[in-house]
Amino acid sequence: MSSLTTLLSFIAVLGIIIFFHEFGHFITAKAFGMRVFIFSFGFGRRLVGFKWGDTDCRVSLIPLGGYVKLEGEPEDHISEDTAMLGDGRDFTSRPRWQRFIVYLAGPIFNGILAIAVFTGLFMIGYGVDAVLRDRPVIGVVQPSSPAEAAGLQAGDEILMIDGTPKKDWEDVLVAIAIRPDRPIQLRVRRGTEEKDFNVRSTVVAQGAGQIGVSPLVRVGQVVPGAPAERAGIKADDGILTVAGKPVTSFGDIPALLTAQAGGPVAIRLLRDGVPLEISVAPESGRIGITNKTIERKLGLFPAVEEAGAATWNLVRQTFQILGGLVTASISPKAALAGPLGIAKASGDAARSNAPIAALMFLVATLSVSVGILNLFPLPPLDGGHLAVLAAEGVIRRDLSLQVKTWIMNAGAMVLFLLIGLVLYSDLSKTSLLQKYLP
Repeated sequence: MSSLTTLLSFIAVLGIIIFFHEFGHFITAKAFGMRVFIFSFGFGRRLVGFKWGDTDCRVSLIPLGGYVKLEGEPEDHISEDTAMLGDGRDFTSRPRWQRFIVYLAGPIFNGILAIAVFTGLFMIGYGVDAVLRDRPVIGVVQPSSPAEAAGLQAGDEILMIDGTPKKDWEDVLVAIAIRPDRPIQLRVRRGTEEKDFNVRSTVVAQGAGQIGVSPLVRVGQVVPGAPAERAGIKADDGILTVAGKPVTSFGDIPALLTAQAGGPVAIRLLRDGVPLEISVAPESGRIGITNKTIERKLGLFPAVEEAGAATWNLVRQTFQILGGLVTASISPKAALAGPLGIAKASGDAARSNAPIAALMFLVATLSVSVGILNLFPLPPLDGGHLAVLAAEGVIRRDLSLQVKTWIMNAGAMVLFLLIGLVLYSDLSKTSLLQKYLP
């Protein structure tokens, strides 16, 4: 059942993203009056569909995305109906700027999809772990880690990394991840003082950088009358340790509580920057607290504004990671996820407490990545076609068919190499093969 859930959620996530991308090409071509032979959800044999003018809008057998077939586009020099040629509706006869917009529409619609999904999530109220949006206050410094060696302590707030201010844990984690095995300068606030630390990051199995710090786990709500309330725990308190053991996530707390033989448990808190110790007597292994989450339920226009900001944040982070790949400062294993990685993320989302919201969040996140990657200037990606059209615009004439074929073949070779790298990255992360692949 778990494998079936993963497969179905993977098909749904990838299908929505690619279908919306192709819909951007389709609807733009239609708007310009170009002849579109096929607009298909899925590939392979046609199952059902209907005609919209010249277009066969269909559902096909293999539900992994979709495609659009335009008359006269570069991959289809021979029209399905040669009698139609000459009426000006084939792709290659249209002005260069119209073809440019048709190619650009796919990535743009990926961005529109992300904004639309985020808008819906913000309107219905989507609770996310507050850690990523929290101030980057260190909750745990792992023993024998680079952070411990440098002198960082629980309760320190990370202000800057390599001179760039960091506003929340998401910014901090991304900045560290794209700096594997290299010196990092941190500025932190400890109490009322600001201090500078030099830390050399290490590399985790996936190739990302890490220094051995975890966010501060905060209390969301305290159940009235529960042991936590009687002991004096308050909402927004940070939990540093339970029974002397560090807490790296809220999920650590139940196991640490049940591991005790009985009686009171010592809990170390951080409240308004000041550490304090309290003793709590669990009841049935529980003390009556919930994780701190952020659930924003907004009206339409505030939700759209927030969705635009969230989408732009994903764009910024994607380019940060791409910059790390180009400069070889981050391993491809840390940044690239192919079909296996997407399938795993889809399955995890489908099995979460709020599967629909989690899957839609994944759709929005991956849609941004798909849109950006499609802008790479590599035929047959949209960016490759855009680059050819831009070059033709500069020289004010079309490139010859021979030159375009050479460019297409060269781009396809590079693309196949990139696909191989992504698949290698995926396989190297599996439990079966990671010990055999470098």
